[in-house]
Amino acid sequence: MIKKPNRFITKEYAGLFEVFSRIIDISSITVGLFVTVYLFSSSGLQLKNALALLLIKSLICLITFKESQVYRSWRGRPYSDQFSRLFIAFAISSGFTILVWLVIDLDLIISIEALLIWLILSLLLIIACRVIVFTAVRHLRKKGVNQKKIIIYGAGRLGKSIVNQLLKSPESGFIVMSLLDDNRQLHGNTISNLKVIGGKEKLASISKTEIEEIWVALPLSAGQRIHEVLRISCANNVSVRLIPDLFGLSLLNHSVTEFLGFPMIDISVNKMVGLNKIIKMLEDKILGSIFLIISSPLLVIISFLLLLTSGQPIIFLQKRIGWDGKIFTIYKFRTMKVHKEAGDQITQAIPNDVRFTKVGKWLRKTSLDELPQIINVLQGRMSLVGPRPHALKQEDEFKKKIEGYVLRYKVKPGITGWAQVNDLRGEVKSIDDINRRLQHDLFYIENWSLWFDIRILLTTSIKIFFSKQAW
Repeated sequence: MIKKPNRFITKEYAGLFEVFSRIIDISSITVGLFVTVYLFSSSGLQLKNALALLLIKSLICLITFKESQVYRSWRGRPYSDQFSRLFIAFAISSGFTILVWLVIDLDLIISIEALLIWLILSLLLIIACRVIVFTAVRHLRKKGVNQKKIIIYGAGRLGKSIVNQLLKSPESGFIVMSLLDDNRQLHGNTISNLKVIGGKEKLASISKTEIEEIWVALPLSAGQRIHEVLRISCANNVSVRLIPDLFGLSLLNHSVTEFLGFPMIDISVNKMVGLNKIIKMLEDKILGSIFLIISSPLLVIISFLLLLTSGQPIIFLQKRIGWDGKIFTIYKFRTMKVHKEAGDQITQAIPNDVRFTKVGKWLRKTSLDELPQIINVLQGRMSLVGPRPHALKQEDEFKKKIEGYVLRYKVKPGITGWAQVNDLRGEVKSIDDINRRLQHDLFYIENWSLWFDIRILLTTSIKIFFSKQAW
């Protein structure tokens, strides 16, 4: 039996969340100004003189946040992604606010010091309020409150992966009520205590209940079946989402262009060329140098702790596959006791692995064992952001078992990546784990931009403290 979620704040109230978020943001900016006026009252700053700038800042924030999709529904999406997007949007809006301050010459009304304090306080208050709200929402969803009821149409490999992921993440706000598939051989089969109850003949009657969404997990080749599901669902006013099994057709950068009047689909086109390649190289060199300077004291302290507690070597060296399939040596802080594997066997690290040293366990928990890879970045062998490289034996295994895996080699491997900030890291337990990581890696390669990289870097800094998969 499937436990029914409590009926509470469903899709008809989704717009209220946006209104509520806007109220939180405006209130935070206003309170930030009140505090700033109090702190700088001795300097002559008065609230009535700053109200015009408050109105301007609020309008700029609302517009920027809206365009940056900060007010979109974050159900099922990582909140760290939202906060990195929020930070970038607030920085942009603050830049416009400072520009207005300069153009209108408001120095006599509010000093630059007071303006900066106000902006910082506003950002901290917005983040604090959102953390409180979303923590409460996640807690309620784990209790079965505010859950969206969905049907998954497609009980193959992809459908099974979706069910398992949803069951592991009750805070996402979705609950699977039924599984459907046209393959009669699957009828009656059970996936994580959910039975495949039939095919499209069951869809019409089920979608007339309180089902809010139907997730179609079918390959792109099943166009007729997808159309039939859409026809039945639309007749019952149920939302339909398509999660295509792209591994049936390994697409990279599948944009549509025009050639002599004909639509042309780019099935496998490398985006990291020309100007993009130069921008990516400058990003790695400039930010890599800054990160190396900032982290130098930490590198020295960690090296000293490792030397003191577990001796040499301090750095762990291993061969990995990089850009265009070229082999390079990756650098990491050694987190395990010195040992030898039998033959060419590679034993993956697991939580509470007995091979971890005391300092090494902490390094892995905080991901600080990856810091020496900044040297790899400055050498041009890695990037700050990109698909994570695996050991050579694992790479050979994945290439044989997963079609399209080599598409990862179209860009440099990264210290962090889109898969990692979505908690797809750590021990590889099945091919499905690698499939999901590959899907995220290909999404990153296809949608790369400088802002996407910055967003991932900001999210990574948050994930260091809150990731469930870091150990």
